[in-house]
Amino acid sequence: MQSSRVRLMLMALFAVFAFGAVATAVAQATEEEAPFWSIEGTRLKEGQTHYISAKATESFVLAAGATATVTCPTVKLKEGVLLGSNEGNEGKNNEIIEFGGGCTVGGTGNTKCTVEEPIVTNPVLSELVYTVGTKALLTVFKPANGLAVFATLKFKAETGGKCLVASTAVEGESVGEIAEDPTNPGQSYLLKSLGAKQPEKVLLVKNKISEEVEVKVLRAFGKEATLAGTALILLAKKNAKGEFESELKAWSPLA
Repeated sequence: MQSSRVRLMLMALFAVFAFGAVATAVAQATEEEAPFWSIEGTRLKEGQTHYISAKATESFVLAAGATATVTCPTVKLKEGVLLGSNEGNEGKNNEIIEFGGGCTVGGTGNTKCTVEEPIVTNPVLSELVYTVGTKALLTVFKPANGLAVFATLKFKAETGGKCLVASTAVEGESVGEIAEDPTNPGQSYLLKSLGAKQPEKVLLVKNKISEEVEVKVLRAFGKEATLAGTALILLAKKNAKGEFESELKAWSPLA
């Protein structure tokens, strides 16, 4: 009889410890706050939006190893909107990105080859995430609306030249690192595409639960590719002519 009571007590204690462990695990999983957009100290909530603008501070280079490269000195947002989020969920953006400014084509597969400009992407969705481990702030860019292709680049050879391909689709995902602009802290940010340093996984937080998710490999010219470059991001507004212009306000992708 005594041994039965001991077994029952041990089982009860085990159940208590097990429940406590589960509760602790759940508590830890739900304590994570996702990065979100705020303007002048107020969170941009689900359903709220705000325009943004961008300009390159460093040329953007799409490279498929040494085979082919496309370098564009300018970038701008044909459309750019911050998307608000509820507590515990990540901030997002919708963009259509335009590259140009006299893009050059290089690599062992191209000689005297030009690319059609401007290079305009399909609608793009980006979302705020963290690096795995260090939790540095990143953003992941991917084709929106279930599309597979970022953009299609079209090439033409000059007289005596050669292009590796007539066109190429750019597919997959691209990761950028967000940092405060030291020349204008709190009002503008630097977005640096990570190129060959792009991580294989990132930390995505939804409903306060964090999860490591894989980043799809960027591809162009039928090969794995990289995208490197830096852009300056600012808030924007439409003027009386309906044109976008930069708006100097305090804002943040952190809180």
